[in-house]
Amino acid sequence: MSKRRAQDNAVPGEGRNKLEIIALGAGNEVGRSCIVLKYQGKSIMFDCGIHPGYTGLNSLPYLDEVDLTQIDIALITHFHLDHCAAVPFLLRKTNFKGRTFMTHPTKAIYHSLLRDFAKQGKGGVDEQLYSEADLDASMERIEVIDFMQTVVVNGIMITPYRAGHVLGAAMFMVEVAGTRCLYTGDYSRSPDRHMPIADVPLVQPDVVIIESTYGVSRHLPREEREMHFLQRISNTVRRGGRVLLPVVALGRSQELLLLLDEHWESHPELHNVPIYQSSGMMRKALTVYETYVEMMNEDIKKVFQDRNPFNFRHVTHLSGTQHFDDVGPCVLMATPSGLQSGASRDIFEAWCEDERNAVIICDFAVQGTLAREILAGPTSILSKTGVKKPLKCSVDNISFSAHADFDQTSDFLDRTKPPHVVLVHGEVTEMGRLRTALEDRAKLSGIPRTVYMPRNLQLLQIEHKPLRTVRVVGKLAEKDPVQGGLLRGVLVAPLSSEGTGPAATTSTSTSEATAAFNLSTAKAELLHPDDLPAFSKLHKGVVTQRQALATGDKSFRELRLALEVMFEGVEGAGSLPVEGVASTSSRGSDYPMVSTTASGAAVAAAVTATDSVIVGETVTVSYYPASHLMDHPDHVIVEWQGGRVADAVADAVVAVLLQV
Repeated sequence: MSKRRAQDNAVPGEGRNKLEIIALGAGNEVGRSCIVLKYQGKSIMFDCGIHPGYTGLNSLPYLDEVDLTQIDIALITHFHLDHCAAVPFLLRKTNFKGRTFMTHPTKAIYHSLLRDFAKQGKGGVDEQLYSEADLDASMERIEVIDFMQTVVVNGIMITPYRAGHVLGAAMFMVEVAGTRCLYTGDYSRSPDRHMPIADVPLVQPDVVIIESTYGVSRHLPREEREMHFLQRISNTVRRGGRVLLPVVALGRSQELLLLLDEHWESHPELHNVPIYQSSGMMRKALTVYETYVEMMNEDIKKVFQDRNPFNFRHVTHLSGTQHFDDVGPCVLMATPSGLQSGASRDIFEAWCEDERNAVIICDFAVQGTLAREILAGPTSILSKTGVKKPLKCSVDNISFSAHADFDQTSDFLDRTKPPHVVLVHGEVTEMGRLRTALEDRAKLSGIPRTVYMPRNLQLLQIEHKPLRTVRVVGKLAEKDPVQGGLLRGVLVAPLSSEGTGPAATTSTSTSEATAAFNLSTAKAELLHPDDLPAFSKLHKGVVTQRQALATGDKSFRELRLALEVMFEGVEGAGSLPVEGVASTSSRGSDYPMVSTTASGAAVAAAVTATDSVIVGETVTVSYYPASHLMDHPDHVIVEWQGGRVADAVADAVVAVLLQV
């Protein structure tokens, strides 16, 4: 692993209200995907793969640049080496203690695929990243998750969606404190022969971390691509040549085998031309594909009703390239796709000097691989032994790669509408073009959007207003919450560090807050006012409002009739006490029309109301006749307890009384 320190000397997670992203791999490159997201004290790692262009420790993500003990979970999108091959190293060779999730098919293929990788020991024993025992032990720590299943881990909500890239490939939506981030991994929205297209999440993410493998390039339509591919193969074998298809063992290889087998079946003139596939891993994985056929698209499910399409009729599985009859025209599928080693490299070196032969690159050619080199059109290549060999065979690039192109990427972002987009898994030049194109598209559409393309180890901080969450307790918690509904109550902040009282005040008797019920990390509480003494050190207070109005020559009967015309539920008649209405004299000396210099008996006699009514169960209107002792005319006192509803009713009552 590299010993470079993170750029800007920034430590992920220092700003709790900033969403922080750091690429430990796949930043301005394709390979060793590993992205760390940190927000509100929670940390998530997306993928942990190796770089196919390097060997040993140099192929790993920059895992030593972050504190792995602080990472809560690792989410692995799919089984390709550049996304999962460093997982055993993470789980067995580092101090990472978090939980690890992947889908059922990914875990099933992960073990078989990485067993072959561990056996290869790329670079020899000194550069072997982990043993088969480490791989076996890693299986015990990996948990499985289903598509559309939501799991909450330490306040982090996780939901996987179909990515359409390979069997079991997932996009992960994570939510922390109401902020959503979608990590696509490798995804495809283009239909093929066996995989469904990627899902569009039902909820809008705040941030999308998205692959940019093909930049602004556009794939050929499927029918046109398949036609070019089959024509190139047919022309080559008819002239007596051999066709090499360097592929990844799992994913596009199954798609190509389905296509070739179907074409051979419908063209009897090709039945004497053998199709070989040389990967034992590819053959073993077919049983996994048969097991999870329900995760494939409807086309392949219909075929399965009649026969097993993965029981190929015109494909021969080889136990090794050294045992096949290399005579005459044929089609050979071999791994790896980059031609950097293995069977595909051996066959390529054996066939590259014959101009009748052809090599078709069907997947994305990563920078630093021989596959990428020969696409530039060199006249010679350097063999594994250092011998210069002429390159006379034809080289074609017909992409069957299940990575999103520009049209898919822009459409996906139009549908998900994130305000922030982070580009990863792409080469810097193409990524830069994609960023410009996406920004221009958003500007033309009037969509506020910022697009980022961080380098490896460059700390990206995104300002985001966090959702304030509260815990609802007491009477307010007795009823189930309604999505999008409002709760009225007193918002009580946590105690201060000294524990002497609330850290925030509750200045009104009724406050409104939207409660988040999906997280358990909040300490603030929303209470009914009656519950304040039980759940806090606060007590319920009441603000009583009073307004005095002179009645002139209007009797109380006239006033009451006016109120009954405007309001329903005007109750009470005659002298006090009226049920629900306390005597004004018992409410203290804050009555505004009473002089505090008079004797207590005189005051009590002077302020006694003769009639009183209650309007809308909230506002009391009491009538007081003229008093020579207190020197005030006939008047009414309008009285209510402060609150939005009561204030509105009181305003209406006063307006009616003033117009009588």
